[in-house]
Amino acid sequence: MTAIPLKYRRDVDGLRAVAVMAVVLYHAGMPAFSGGFVGVDVFFVISGFLITSIIASEIRDGTFSIGRFYERRIRRIFPALFAVVAFSGVVASVLFLPDDFREFGDSIVAATLFVSNIFFWQTSDYFAGPAHLKPLLHTWSLSVEEQFYIVFPAVLWASHRHGRGRWIAWLAPIAVLSFTLSVWGAVHKPYSTFFLAPARAWELLLGSLVALGAFPEIQGRALREALGIGGLALIASAVCMFSIETTFPGLNALLPCVGAALILYSGQNSGVTSSETASTRVARLLSLRPAVFMGLISYSLYLWHWPLLAFGRYWNGGSLSMPQTTTLLAAALALSVVSWKFIEQPFRTRSIRLSQFQIFRAAAAVMLMAAGLGSLAHITNGWAGRYSDYQPPKIAGHDELKSRHCFLGQEQSPADYAGVEACRSGSRNGTKVLVWGDSFAAHLVPGLAGDGAMSVFQYTAAACPPVLGLEVKRRPHCRAFNENALGTIREIRPDVVVLSARWEAYMPRWLATGQIQATIDRLNKAGTKVIVVGQSPSFDFANPYDFVYRKGTARAAVNFDRALNQSLSALREAAFFDPLPVFCDKTDCALRDGSDDLFIDGGHYSLAGSARLGLKLRPLIDRTTVAATGANVAAEQASTTPDARNIARE
Repeated sequence: MTAIPLKYRRDVDGLRAVAVMAVVLYHAGMPAFSGGFVGVDVFFVISGFLITSIIASEIRDGTFSIGRFYERRIRRIFPALFAVVAFSGVVASVLFLPDDFREFGDSIVAATLFVSNIFFWQTSDYFAGPAHLKPLLHTWSLSVEEQFYIVFPAVLWASHRHGRGRWIAWLAPIAVLSFTLSVWGAVHKPYSTFFLAPARAWELLLGSLVALGAFPEIQGRALREALGIGGLALIASAVCMFSIETTFPGLNALLPCVGAALILYSGQNSGVTSSETASTRVARLLSLRPAVFMGLISYSLYLWHWPLLAFGRYWNGGSLSMPQTTTLLAAALALSVVSWKFIEQPFRTRSIRLSQFQIFRAAAAVMLMAAGLGSLAHITNGWAGRYSDYQPPKIAGHDELKSRHCFLGQEQSPADYAGVEACRSGSRNGTKVLVWGDSFAAHLVPGLAGDGAMSVFQYTAAACPPVLGLEVKRRPHCRAFNENALGTIREIRPDVVVLSARWEAYMPRWLATGQIQATIDRLNKAGTKVIVVGQSPSFDFANPYDFVYRKGTARAAVNFDRALNQSLSALREAAFFDPLPVFCDKTDCALRDGSDDLFIDGGHYSLAGSARLGLKLRPLIDRTTVAATGANVAAEQASTTPDARNIARE
């Protein structure tokens, strides 16, 4: 099969509009677009289709030049990207406090060198700042594309020169290998699979295979219509049905990617050009003027919308209201139109006349300048001199969580757990307490062990609530880790097991109280008393000290879910402890106790916060232990009396 000749298709711009609107509305928090992140995958397929069509046509005509290819990429990508980077740098220098500005500088360097996917993967630590406050986070997808296009043109040229033009025979196995890696990695290495190019390459290659004519020409209008409608339906179902809990990319990425490929495929050889009438209903829909225009500005809109939302959330200290979100999206749309008309178009249409050498030299200068400014932000510690009175304390608490040993990372297996003795705190002879759960269990340990009266064992893992049999998306080893908890309990024989988690992150979307009750019942059957710690305060900001500095108040609003704690308190055969009254009143929560910060980030306790909670929780543990001891003694005494033996026989 040979490559399909390239011609302008209005419906492809319309498909771009679908992709960008899905992403924008997802980032805006619209519930109906909970899977809108798949718009990026649609972009990947479109990109692979268009770039392959251009390169294959030039190779076939003998006019391909690697220099001209990269010149086109620079003209297409650089002007709008670095306009957004420059704008973001100015705003961040005014708005961001030093620690945040230093990290932002690092992200500028990563985006400039097109390795931001690697940067954000490496910095996506469980305790990293909230993703929605990182203005350049969205550049990870550009990095994936550019890394792909460093290699792809050479592979396509080599397969033509040395493979006798058998493009498909070369690319199809690579696509299969990449897809296999994506399927495996989405379960076992979710974060690296999401961000890194090898597991995403198949999405671009799928578009390439459509462009190269890997599939037979469609015979019959009815089939063409069905494929177009089916493709749009697959994308729509992913946008509406997927969510952050969906295992992704992997198998689930087939829906948006195959959907995009079907729309591109069904429009081939169908007269979908700028001057002809589209031949399918879907192509005609996507070729409408508003859709085409939105597709034309889609790159600028993708670049502009996220920094505006991130800066707005940072200024607000977290979330945005609907009017605020709408205003920022309107501003992003306006900036996108201006960016497309006055920045993108002049460079792409070559109305700005520069030779290839001048383009490369200008690109190198811009990259050097941007990377230099980003590095300067890091070297100057976030330009700390802007705030002479800003003296952030080192809030104690993070190191005490025993990360990677007693608090496992999201991709660590149960075998990485350091063992009960290594994870014991406090007294060696006091009441035995096993704290089991995610990070919202780990931060209880310092406060419980603080007075030395208890022997506190830590059994915790990131994003893994203490519920037997539960599968947690993007936490591949959680179920096995929790199953191993039963063996740990048999080894320790604790007096009390404390179950704690960031419950609101799991309930009620994919965790029900019945599942927690079943775990409690298993523990009771093993003769262990249970305490369930309810929802703790959590905030949208990344750093409580920065919030206090910027807002001038040591209290912050929090979204209370009273119903959630009420449902947890109704669990049978378990004592319940509510952390909210320890820190909060009916409207907001304390971030400080005198000069002591109570949180290390947007929800995890500092040492001072853990100690404050421990003072309230320890008496409940004592009462539960005494009650358990009394019940055991009474049961033991009763079992030795003649009446008890008679009752047992009866």
